[in-house]
Order: sequence, then structure tokens, then C-alpha cells
Amino acid sequence: MAVEKRPDALSVAWNLFAGLDPAAYPSYGCSWDEEKGELGITYLGRCYRVGITSGVLDAHGRPAPFNAATLILQYLIGASGLPPRGRWLAFLELPEGVLHHVPFVEQVEKPLARAIAGRAEAFDQAGRLLGGKPLDLADRSFAVEALPRLPLAVLLWEQDEEFPARATILFDAVAPSSLPTASLWVLGQELANGLIEAADAG
Repeated sequence: MAVEKRPDALSVAWNLFAGLDPAAYPSYGCSWDEEKGELGITYLGRCYRVGITSGVLDAHGRPAPFNAATLILQYLIGASGLPPRGRWLAFLELPEGVLHHVPFVEQVEKPLARAIAGRAEAFDQAGRLLGGKPLDLADRSFAVEALPRLPLAVLLWEQDEEFPARATILFDAVAPSSLPTASLWVLGQELANGLIEAADAG
């Protein structure tokens, strides 16, 4: 699933972002380079630069992928700047999450569980590569700051003789004030895909 493209979500986000004052963003956990006119922001453990003339670029100066660029801009446009609340929500508990809970389980959490099944060490390593910090939940778990002040948690229950592996992605309770639920859906998918890629690369 990609961020909705009706009309082009990236173009809409750019138009809204262009009218904002970038000087406000350091309070959101971003950096501001006044000389270059660029914001610095971390997304899923990777550094990006955002400028009206330069676009959303990765650390190597390459254009960010569509989902990454759109989510970063949507976050900058709508985030409240509030700190994490330290309370985890399942996707089902997000505003209108009930409408898309089953697809989130089927398309995000179950594929992650299947990809990681029997690879607990690879799961841990992938979490570290994304800047994850261990949590005392499930069999293995960690929290990743997906965007500034917006942590997500990934929980893994390892497979045994009776049950297959199970993975769950949770959102800090501040999430609804940072992104709409549809964008949080995509953010969860991006996190799952990033973990799978990092586990396979390791």
C-alpha cells in the first residue's frame, strides 16, 4: 500500500508545506539549516533533508521514495509537536482504525511475522539498524522513533510447536495528533518492510 495518490498526495503535501514557517520545526525535533534553507529530519532511522527548492533528499542527496517523502511532509504539516505519551495503541485503537484493522493485520503484521519466523537474532539486528530500543514486551520487542516524537513498537512472539510466529506493531498514543490514520497505516507498513529488508541484508 502506498500513500493515497488522489490527487497526488505528494503534490498536495508540497503545496501545504510551502506555506509554513520552517523556523518552528526545531521544536519538533528537527534541525534547521538557515543558510541552505533545509530542514533535517530522521525517518525510520535514516536522515533526510527537506527544502522548498531541493525537495526531500536522503543523506546521499538522492530524492526520497514516494512514501517516505509524503509521510515526512504530512508529518511536518500536521504534527502537534507533543511528546510521546508512553502508552501503546494497537492499530484497531486508532481513530477509525476498526475500518482498516483486518487489512493491517493481513498485509503488514502477518507478512512481517512470516518473514521473521525462526530468525529472532535477525529481528534484533534489524531493530538495531533502525535505531530501535529494546522493550520488555512479548518474546522480543523494541521501539523505533519512526519520526521525531512519534515512536512505534514492534512485538514478536516466536513460533513454537503449537503456534506460528506472531508480530504486532503498536503506535504511541500521540500518533493521532501527528498523522492521520491512513498515513499511520502506511508508516506501519514502511516499518515492517524496513525490518524485513534489514533482516535479509544482515
